[in-house]
Amino acid sequence: MKSRILLCSIYLIFINSGIIFTSSPTIAQEVNRSWANHAFGVSEKLNFNIDYAFITAGYAEISIDTMIEIGGRQCYQVVSKVRSNKVFDIVFKVRDRVETNIDVRGIYSRRYFKQLQEGKYRDIREVIYEPERGLAHLLIKGVYKETTKIESCAQDILSALFFVRTLEFDVGDTININLHDMTKSYPLKVRVNRRERVQVPAGEFDCLVVEPFLETEGMFRSKGKIELWLTDDERKIPVLMRTEIAIIGYIDAKLAQYIPGKPVELK
Repeated sequence: MKSRILLCSIYLIFINSGIIFTSSPTIAQEVNRSWANHAFGVSEKLNFNIDYAFITAGYAEISIDTMIEIGGRQCYQVVSKVRSNKVFDIVFKVRDRVETNIDVRGIYSRRYFKQLQEGKYRDIREVIYEPERGLAHLLIKGVYKETTKIESCAQDILSALFFVRTLEFDVGDTININLHDMTKSYPLKVRVNRRERVQVPAGEFDCLVVEPFLETEGMFRSKGKIELWLTDDERKIPVLMRTEIAIIGYIDAKLAQYIPGKPVELK
């Protein structure tokens, strides 16, 4: 039973970590904004070990391999993959893929896609964003299901992580943000708790430690503590993500390898 919960947590730590970093009415600008980005770009790759106590239960990779055009706009193609290792595959196999297309100029989502394989559970969902019209269109397994209203520069749960990396903040700051996920938006606060030096497989880093607080009841409300260690520089690289899970304790996503990308220079 504990093994099953542990492997479910592999995806949870990445999705819930991504949830905390989203656009908000206090931050969002018009669709044609030019948002400064010195944090990430094409060719960036981050590899993580997913650890429980002294056990590595799985691995994750987040990469920006290329740019594509959506609606006449250049977008980063960001892909996140999470998988359990061979031992945990026996009890609960995880093979998840999440994609986001981030508008290069405005740093907001144009498309979100997830394909989940967790044990016997399967799910394929996609959201097509029309920020100019303030709309998001949900497709399930390729079939249109629903259209909902969004903020003009909404973030999905993966693009949100990249958006927050472009921000400047310090200890004591609180960021008021909103999350759009599939058909709903959720208010969220992110508190910058402290500075801390942390050791992970990729090396030793000076970090800002942030903690999210969801301000609504429902499926995304955190029932345990979530903290992220972001490098204390302009790249805000996530080097450690820690989630408290009921029954089994803490799950850590530790950066094992980082390859920097080159941000696009806006003209």
